[in-house]
Amino acid sequence: MLAFHRVDDHAVCRFEPAEINLLRGLIGQLIELLMESAPPANGPGTARLPQEFFVESDATAGDDEVFERLEREMVSEDDFNDEPSNDPVLKRLFPDPYPDDPSAGYDFQRFTHAAQLDDKVTTARVVLADLDAIADDGRCAVCGTHTMGWLKTLTNLRLALAARLDIRNGDDADQIGELPDDDPRSWTFSIYEWLGWVQESLLNAQDE
Repeated sequence: MLAFHRVDDHAVCRFEPAEINLLRGLIGQLIELLMESAPPANGPGTARLPQEFFVESDATAGDDEVFERLEREMVSEDDFNDEPSNDPVLKRLFPDPYPDDPSAGYDFQRFTHAAQLDDKVTTARVVLADLDAIADDGRCAVCGTHTMGWLKTLTNLRLALAARLDIRNGDDADQIGELPDDDPRSWTFSIYEWLGWVQESLLNAQDE
């Protein structure tokens, strides 16, 4: 990848084909996990969620060989069958601001989860749309109105991977970074770090 730089009101970079496929796979899996956490369409707080959010889109339907490897190594079948409160990724994506007050935490999630879900899925699909618009030479142009969607989605992807890697602070990240190359977590950590670099590159382009 060639780093983002500012061109008029766009942040422009150049991705390799493998990087585009990786991002699509990561975002597709993120959307799938988020939608599995959605309450029933007629449940409380779902009125603002369009019905198409409950239908798999073409952008998320394709298999991605690279991300399938990540899923096999980092995700157990039980993770996707658990209630949202038991999934470490969903806990990281939808943190409980009242860990010492279960009743308040339940009410907070009940009244805010749909809006948070709406925002995360919408911003993820903004990034997918920009990836679909990438030219044959890998040139990706992110307009100013899409920048926040990219930053949020990159953050959500890193939070998801951090949860799978059990990274909670800088010391945890340093320890994972020292793992041997044959440890599957090392491969996942390299993706986690790369996403951080993409995010930093986009932020730097905004300051140019």
